[in-house]
Amino acid sequence: MTPATATTLGAALARAARTAGAAPALVGDHGTLGWGDVARRVDAIAGTLRAFAGEADATGVPAPHAVTLRPELPDLLVLLAHAVAGIPLLPLHPALPEADAARLAASAGARRISVAQCLAGETADPSGPARVTAESDLFLVPTSGSSGAPKVARLSHRALLAAAAALNERLPFGADDRWILTLPLSHVGGLSVVTRCVLAQRPIVLVPKFSEDAVWQAMKRDGGTRLSAVPAIADRLLQADRHGLLGRLGLVMLGGQAAPLALRRALAEAGTPAVASYGLTESCAAAACERPSEAGRLLPGSGSALRGVAIAIVDETGQPQPTGAPGRILLAGPALLSGYAGRADLQPLDANGRLDTGDLGWLDEAGRLHVQGRRNELIVTGGEKVVPGVVEAALREHPGVRDAVVFGLPDERWGAIVCAAVEGADMLQADPTLPALLATLLPPWARPRRIAVLPALPRLATGKVDRRSTPALAGPRLQVLAAPGTQDV
Repeated sequence: MTPATATTLGAALARAARTAGAAPALVGDHGTLGWGDVARRVDAIAGTLRAFAGEADATGVPAPHAVTLRPELPDLLVLLAHAVAGIPLLPLHPALPEADAARLAASAGARRISVAQCLAGETADPSGPARVTAESDLFLVPTSGSSGAPKVARLSHRALLAAAAALNERLPFGADDRWILTLPLSHVGGLSVVTRCVLAQRPIVLVPKFSEDAVWQAMKRDGGTRLSAVPAIADRLLQADRHGLLGRLGLVMLGGQAAPLALRRALAEAGTPAVASYGLTESCAAAACERPSEAGRLLPGSGSALRGVAIAIVDETGQPQPTGAPGRILLAGPALLSGYAGRADLQPLDANGRLDTGDLGWLDEAGRLHVQGRRNELIVTGGEKVVPGVVEAALREHPGVRDAVVFGLPDERWGAIVCAAVEGADMLQADPTLPALLATLLPPWARPRRIAVLPALPRLATGKVDRRSTPALAGPRLQVLAAPGTQDV
């Protein structure tokens, strides 16, 4: 069995224990634990989990567990033990309010347990082999919910390992590479770091709680060379880097949302190779990603499709769009979700096995994907359709804009007007270079009529902007943005 053909995450871990037993697996404040030691401890915990697992369904699959997890050693062992025990896992974010955690668990039919309960009988003997197949649910992962109520995606062993193998092929590990895990384990981005490293038998450097100093330590003390980050976190690290430490990283993988060109340029100037990517929970993280050779070249878009992923751009009737024409982004391939937990009424894949991502975008002649934004966030103003993501990308081109959210407000004359909330200094509100820049990048109807400058945009636990709460927060601070050629208000 090769890493690329492991059928379950447990099988991939067992292979790592056999072939790389003494090699570093989990590195952090606890020291270093090798793959053999990890597998032995995981097997013991898996036995405990099976001993008190809930009642199985008609197919023999135990009820899922909902566990609050952090990127630290005990939690990683518990996560892997669920994979070995064949118990689907709904990982919860530590900062999630109890009421929200309870609702998520109930929606997935999951039993709430703690890490401490999972570890209580760690020395117990396994209580028999688990019934785990490639099609078994591995993780139940809430969608981001940045623009709507989250659903819980059912991600199988097969899908997650297919995604991990494809990204490992696109971003191959070097002999000394170690991936720094700072992303929440409640998010597919954090989970994908784990599956990629287990499959490749490469060390995971654990950062239980993100801070700039914790990342520097993960690099200097623990040898971390790679990092996955949303743009806001990458920008924080850049702003805090007083000694050129980021230049030691061999690779930064940017995801979660479009990375501003200014950020990518700043990373390149800092000597930090950064690649753009595109993916979502339902595709087990990245579906498209740049190659290492493209890092720092500041090419537009999010890279090309990973091996096994088919990206189609279609119009509203489902007909294929020609190269360069925007439309709905559909994905197909082995790394897609099996469905939504507790929502048998929702069928995420069409008759051809394709997932409608809900995003708009286009493919260029080189096969690179250019994502414009969410289809359900379209603003119709004066009969013209405006994609907020396109306007946000233009706003982020201004050096004073750290991030942006664009939304529509009802208007008697135009139906809706385009408004923006931007993260930046107060002086940006009256900076004439901002409307001047937008006049060169956007048609008149797409330029924001109102803008609010905020010291910080509201964010979800993943670091992504909370789009739902932004309009209410920005409303009292909205002011007219007088751009050249803008329609009369």
